[in-house]
Amino acid sequence: MDPIGSWREDFRLAYTCSLITNLVISVHGKRGTKHTLPSDFMLDWDFEKKEPKKQSVEVMKQTLLGIAEDINRNAKINKNRFSGNIMTRPPRRFRNKPIMP
Repeated sequence: MDPIGSWREDFRLAYTCSLITNLVISVHGKRGTKHTLPSDFMLDWDFEKKEPKKQSVEVMKQTLLGIAEDINRNAKINKNRFSGNIMTRPPRRFRNKPIMP
């Protein structure tokens, strides 16, 4: 038998998580960011299984197209960043050439 009970332990952990999260939001968050409550972190052991929301094909298509656009944009940026760089030039040979002319 546990005199304190598991609910109280869960509440203490949820309170601590909420406190830490609110401290981080206060220091690093944007203005107007909503603070959390301990109930946001409480475990729900007596939950009923709910059907997960199903995405439509159109939503999935738009999500994947957005990811592809981001990847292509980053590839173009990296290509422009490294063009003409040491990595793209052939290696130089210094052994046969004098250092000073």
